[in-house]
Amino acid sequence: MLTISHPYIPGKLELEKEEIVAIVGKNGSGKTTLINSILCEMKNEINVDGKDFCNERRYDELSAVFQDPSSQILAETLNDELRIISLYHQVNFELARILMGDFLFQNFFTLSDGYKKRFVISSILSSQPKYVLLDEPLSNLDRNGSKLVLEILPKGSLIAEHRTREISGLVDRVYLLKETGMREIEKEKLKDEEFLRKNGLRGFTLDNVDNGLLGEKILDFDYKDLRIEVRESEIVCLLGPNGSGKTTLLKKLSKKIYSVFQNPDLQFFQESVEKEVGNTEALRLFGLWDIRDKSPFVLSTGQKMRTLIAAAYASGSKVIGLDEPTVAMDGDGLIAFRKMLKLLKEEGRGVIIATHDEDIVNLCDTKIRLG
Repeated sequence: MLTISHPYIPGKLELEKEEIVAIVGKNGSGKTTLINSILCEMKNEINVDGKDFCNERRYDELSAVFQDPSSQILAETLNDELRIISLYHQVNFELARILMGDFLFQNFFTLSDGYKKRFVISSILSSQPKYVLLDEPLSNLDRNGSKLVLEILPKGSLIAEHRTREISGLVDRVYLLKETGMREIEKEKLKDEEFLRKNGLRGFTLDNVDNGLLGEKILDFDYKDLRIEVRESEIVCLLGPNGSGKTTLLKKLSKKIYSVFQNPDLQFFQESVEKEVGNTEALRLFGLWDIRDKSPFVLSTGQKMRTLIAAAYASGSKVIGLDEPTVAMDGDGLIAFRKMLKLLKEEGRGVIIATHDEDIVNLCDTKIRLG
């Protein structure tokens, strides 16, 4: 059995070898903090089959997939990475081929964000640890990638994930993290929309934000064989599998529009959330008011994205581009995001969203499929 407890999070988490357990909770509730217990940097207790993991750090017994893929790569290609790992562990190369396909030999830094996530998941799972911790493993993945990851996820997995709809049929037990600590809940709660909304979780259906006719054309851009047009009050969604070029297209557009990309830490320029956003209405809209004095760098990934999107809203830009804006967003953030889109439409502004997120596709006025 794997057990994890943390001095700042009341309660204890338990994981048996023959089960898959989920951790759910709002942004900032402590999900990543629990996953990061494996780093042994705080006075947490993490035991594997009764032994203190931090004494020996046996990564064949316990390993982890963190949120940022670039933080844990050993080599430029997955093929080279697995050869290094095979010097110390028995490696399942077939599992890596299932997840990466033709990208097994491609340089990590040239991969899309979705395939970067697949790279690290392949690396960790192919080494076949007894237990594995996964922090938002489905973020940045398209539908096919998410399906593949869930199909190969081994028993003995602890998964922190916002996408409750996708994991509800897979997990054996569920822990809910709140400010008061963690407690086990019935897994059927992951399908209860009222419960999800009440606890700031995802998995409920968002109403569309249609508010009438679209206005004048405010952006006209040609890219390869595509023409991107945006009108006043229009939400345009760029859809397509990982590696289809959605992020590349947004980068091409970034000289013409205000863009928010996927790595938040590379886009902060101020020492506090309040200074980064610079607008009281936007801070309150995105639930950032109570953390306005904090450095954006210490926030959870979901809170970081909300900060950047709030700044985009406050910019006054006629067209805003958002690259996978809801990747690490909780239910409260999703509701705030929908409200922001409604306000932008009312103001006659346009939005371009590159996304795989099924929860927000019905908010789009126009859908452009790439790849």
